[in-house]
Amino acid sequence: MITSEVIWLTGASTGIGRSLAIKLASCGNTVIASARNQQALEQLAAEYNNIIPLAFDVTRQDSIELMQQQLSNYSGHLDRVIVNAGTCEYLDIDTPDWDMMRRVMTVNYFGAINTVAAAIPLLEASPRPHMIAIVSLATLAPFPRAEAYGSSKAAMQYFFDSLRIDLVSKNIDVTVINPGFVKTPLTDKNNFSMPFLMSSEQAAERMVKAIAARPRQFDFPRRLKWLLKVLGFIRALWNKIIAS
Repeated sequence: MITSEVIWLTGASTGIGRSLAIKLASCGNTVIASARNQQALEQLAAEYNNIIPLAFDVTRQDSIELMQQQLSNYSGHLDRVIVNAGTCEYLDIDTPDWDMMRRVMTVNYFGAINTVAAAIPLLEASPRPHMIAIVSLATLAPFPRAEAYGSSKAAMQYFFDSLRIDLVSKNIDVTVINPGFVKTPLTDKNNFSMPFLMSSEQAAERMVKAIAARPRQFDFPRRLKWLLKVLGFIRALWNKIIAS
């Protein structure tokens, strides 16, 4: 069980992030909850006195130093950082918005990098630091209209796999978590079938257990993982099925 730790969590105002913040706070941790929506963060913090609301726009590279200062005002170290902030937009190939590729990559990929840059100095001050990246099972196979989202998550996967090697010298563990379909305000917009859909509370429960064990990677649900892995290997069949 994770308890009595200082944890910084991005994307904490809704969905998986909000459920993670509540779960971790309920276990007795101090959760520094970040997102762009300060009002939503304050509403969350009003329910738990060990949740600290701290607004942070992960796309703002120029605010990294300020974020480090604000984090250090609350604690001299971070035991864990959960890189969770993200967005999703879909491509309409008939009327394509190519700028969307940049928007999604800026939040998901470069936002993760900005979070890491802000967190590392405070993680180094922890006796057993841990970095967790929330990525996606979408990296296992190509989905229609998901060019922006899938590419950004695939970039995150490689970034954190590579970063894990470089952080060995700093004794910082890195875990990549790849969830399947989780009911959130983002997925509520989806107009397609989402197999093995689970609630954000169910997802948070699984994630917290995995985070405590510090694996290199945790993929769930397993049934969806292996379905995507198998079909992903047979690309011609996958393309035929998914295009229809």
